[in-house]
Parts: sequence; structure tokens; C-alpha cells
Amino acid sequence: MNVRELECFLAVVDQGSITRAASALYLAQPSLSQIIRRLESDLGVELFRRVGRGLVLAPAGEALVGPARQVVRDMHRARQVAESYRGLERGRVDLAISASLTTSFLAAWVGHFRRRHPGLTLRLTQHHGDTDEIVALLRTGEAELAYTVAPVTRQGIECVHIGEGEVVLALPPGWRNEFPDPVPIALLDGLPMIVDRGFGRPYLDSIRDTAAVEPAVVVDVSEPAGLVPFIIAGAGAALLPMRQALDARRRGANLRMIEPLTSRAIYAVTPSTPLSMPTRKFLELSRENLDRWQRAITARTDRGMTLLEAAIDADSVIETAYQRLEETPYTLNLTPVPHPGGDL
Repeated sequence: MNVRELECFLAVVDQGSITRAASALYLAQPSLSQIIRRLESDLGVELFRRVGRGLVLAPAGEALVGPARQVVRDMHRARQVAESYRGLERGRVDLAISASLTTSFLAAWVGHFRRRHPGLTLRLTQHHGDTDEIVALLRTGEAELAYTVAPVTRQGIECVHIGEGEVVLALPPGWRNEFPDPVPIALLDGLPMIVDRGFGRPYLDSIRDTAAVEPAVVVDVSEPAGLVPFIIAGAGAALLPMRQALDARRRGANLRMIEPLTSRAIYAVTPSTPLSMPTRKFLELSRENLDRWQRAITARTDRGMTLLEAAIDADSVIETAYQRLEETPYTLNLTPVPHPGGDL
């Protein structure tokens, strides 16, 4: 048994079939089948059961998944430690992001990271914020770093608060132009609202209970990424993280802060064991980006801008910088990983 055989075994597990795994590994299907048979022979157990044209994990295969991921990760870590002396030239970062976060802030981090380290790739898994799910992703090796909006407390797991994200009221083009900035929370009473189940619905429940304010929920979506098109189409207003709200503004939405100021925390969750070099660098970059954004906002509010004005101005500077970087092409290699179940 060798690491390459374990990598092939895990590829079949992750892809769900020999055909898809062979394609992902750039191997001929017969070659991959032979590798799996050799691994089964070396171990003396059946790892997969053939059901019709498909494969399902046998009990021994299920038991091998966790240890195999750890062996492969340890080998990658050993290689990465050695390679770190030559710079971050190769490797992969396995990330998990809460479904209650939009991916817009993460996309900015990924773009920044890839420009710094073009030899690295990233794999993203979405989780639904359940503590057991997050811990399982980290302990099985499917993710080495997770971002979430709630703290995670478990033995062998590290959880660090890395920043706060302001929440903004996004209004459809031409809606409620008379609303002040910030909008007193009382003005949300009866306002047609689009909500997502990760943040919007819990927040509306909280203001109903604490402030006797009850907006009218007219559209209920499962994922926060789906909110903006409904807002632009005039279906209703919505509460968005700042970066997603700024994207909605570029598409025509009107923005208002809320009084009292509403925000939510962002946490980074990792195993207690040392992180691989690429993952450690990505975590450092995410904190660096959050700190830079906060400093940009503070510098502008100190000059007399409102919080919203400061965010819009800072965002325009970032957009200009990104447009200049577009002249330098690079290839972004993201591998989305479906999992049952972005942004400041």
C-alpha cells in the first residue's frame, strides 16, 4: 500500500465512480480499476461493492476513509514543509464556508491568494453552520479551515474570531428614497422583505421579539447568494452583508445602514494540529484582508464620512485596483465539492 493508492481510493470515494475518478486523476479507467484491486488485495478486504454499474463503500472502505485522508494530508504536509523553503509553489487549500455567509468576501480572498501563489489550488465545501457538520469536515480531512458566523467549541478544534461584518438594508432601485441613512429599525415594520434562512430570518425574528417590529416576508430563499437578483427585480428589500450589499449597489440597489448598527461575527475554525503551509498562509491573508478593510473604513469615518459612504469609497478603490490587476492573467482552479446541507 502506498500514498498514491490511497489518493486513488479517495478519488473514487469523492467522485462516486471509477469513471469520474479516473477523469479527475487523468488516468485511464482500467488503470484506476487495477490500482483499486491491488489495494484491496494488499489489505485483504473488499473496499467497494459493485452494485449494478456503480460502486458503494463496503464496511472496510468506510473505515478506511478517515485514516486514508489523514495519511494523504500528512504526506502533503511533509511535502509542503519541504517546499516552503522554495516558496509556495504547489499544494491545495481545503476550505469550508458556512451557507449563511455569501461567497463574495471569500472570492476576494481567493483572488488575492491566487495572485500571490499561482501554483496553489483551492477546494471549497459548503456547510450549514451545524457544529457537528463543521467538526466532521475538519476531522475527516475534507476541510482544513472553515469560516462560520458562530463559534465552535470542541476538543481538538481551534476557533478564532477574525472580524465583524456590518449588515446593510438593500432596497430595490427607486424604492423608499425618502428613507434616511441610517434607517431607524422601526421603519422596517411592514416593509416587504426577502429573507434567507441563514441570517435574514433569524434577524427578523429577533427584532420582532425585542423591538415589536415585523417586516412583511414576501420571498424566502434558502441561500443568501440568491437574494440580489430578487432585490434588483423589485421583489422586496433585504438585509445583506456589506460586501454583498456593495455588489447589489453596483447593480442598482439603494443601500441604507440600520439604527442600531447591526453586524455579525466571522470565525475561522481549524483542527488543533499544525496547519499545512498553504492553509496557514490563506488564514493569514484572510485576517490581513479583514484588518485592511476595517482600517480603510476607520480612516474614512475619521475624516467625517458616514459608515456607508466610507464603505462605498473603500470599495471603489478596491475595484479600481482589481481592474488594473486584470491585465495580468492567471488561472483560477477551484474544485467545488457538493456537500449535503460569503462575506462581510
